[in-house]
Amino acid sequence: MRLAPFALFTGLLPLFCVHLTYVLAASHGHVEWCVPYWDSCTSISATGRELPEKLVFKLCALAFWWCADRWLLVGVGRGSRAMFATGAIAALFLMLYVVALGESNEYRWARQAGIILFFSLTYVAQLCFLVRVARTSPRPALIDRVFRWQLGAAALLLAIGLLSVLLDATWRNYDGVEDAFEWVMMLFIALQFCSHYPLWKAAGLRLGITTS
Repeated sequence: MRLAPFALFTGLLPLFCVHLTYVLAASHGHVEWCVPYWDSCTSISATGRELPEKLVFKLCALAFWWCADRWLLVGVGRGSRAMFATGAIAALFLMLYVVALGESNEYRWARQAGIILFFSLTYVAQLCFLVRVARTSPRPALIDRVFRWQLGAAALLLAIGLLSVLLDATWRNYDGVEDAFEWVMMLFIALQFCSHYPLWKAAGLRLGITTS
């Protein structure tokens, strides 16, 4: 099985699921109809709390980081245990977040911890990937292009995160735009996943099952 499409699957599936659950939630009156990327009318978690939309809101990114580590072994000659471990822990916190969706406010702490640590640790895992690639010189043209794009996206994500923290601390109306920040960060993380596709395709990564 070719692994390259899995990079697109990992990035596009959350985008598809989140937007599908939003449409379902809005059509059933559970959230407002709007453009959440700038209207900030609903959080991502609010789109998956009620039936039927919460049945769709399921994803685990654990396998992606294992595949990314396999590519590092092929593409740059050395894997990154730090990247895989951090990405795996991020995926576990995503599971915690998903499990707590739709539950009572008694589990609000689990939702908050799950989504904050998922975003934060996924970002750290991507930085570990970039550090490993940055140590490879010279880099083939394709790897260098993807590296530069991912580095720019990582810088933009950091800027968005810092701006979010700054506004939260200084602006009393920040709650009115907080959800929009969440949607934008989710979009960039998904695009980061998708950007691994050309690397895996060029390397011809495949997953097979053999018997002895």
